[in-house]
Amino acid sequence: MDYAQQVDAVSRSVFKDVVTLANGKPARTVCLRQNFSAPVQALWDITTQPERLAVWFAPVSGDLRMNGRYSITGNASGTVTECHPPQGFALSWELGEAVSAVRVNLKELQGHGEGETTTTELELLHTFPVDAHWNKYGPGAGGVGWDMTLVGLALHLAGLPKPTEEEWSTSKEAVSFTQRASERWRDAAIEGGEDAKWAREAGDRTTAFYVPGWEPGSSK
Repeated sequence: MDYAQQVDAVSRSVFKDVVTLANGKPARTVCLRQNFSAPVQALWDITTQPERLAVWFAPVSGDLRMNGRYSITGNASGTVTECHPPQGFALSWELGEAVSAVRVNLKELQGHGEGETTTTELELLHTFPVDAHWNKYGPGAGGVGWDMTLVGLALHLAGLPKPTEEEWSTSKEAVSFTQRASERWRDAAIEGGEDAKWAREAGDRTTAFYVPGWEPGSSK
């Protein structure tokens, strides 16, 4: 996979002063958008069927329907709060004591004419409370994680296997991908109105978190 191309294929935004979460705390939303050469129904199936999710994302169990509870192995759990097949869904995202919200929107852009390639836009929004974790890492902590998720989806749609954790952690291409994605989230934060000094420092902490031993100015 061309990881540099994958970084460029995703558009990223950070929204300030969004509607607060249920707990009333101030929140920020990170938004990723990428177009995939697939019909909207195909992307709906890939992003909602447990047997498909286990291949490119992670094992997901539970009652995957409106108001059902779900659990991602080794990650978050929560409740399905909206379900609009095949246009999208929304979830509470509960990780330990941290509660946030995820929404996935799918929009078919073209492909109705003969010979045209069907393209579907996937938009993923994750709304986080402004807490100690956000103040330390900013949008990159969650954003880079979702970037890695889109790598798995892109590979799956291309008929390629998802790398193992060991393969990913030892790959120079993956390290470069992580650094580039973290930089894009830093830039998105600044463009979204966040303080530039804070965004740069939070971005550096995010990169160091994902790439052990990395330091600002390092080429690792």
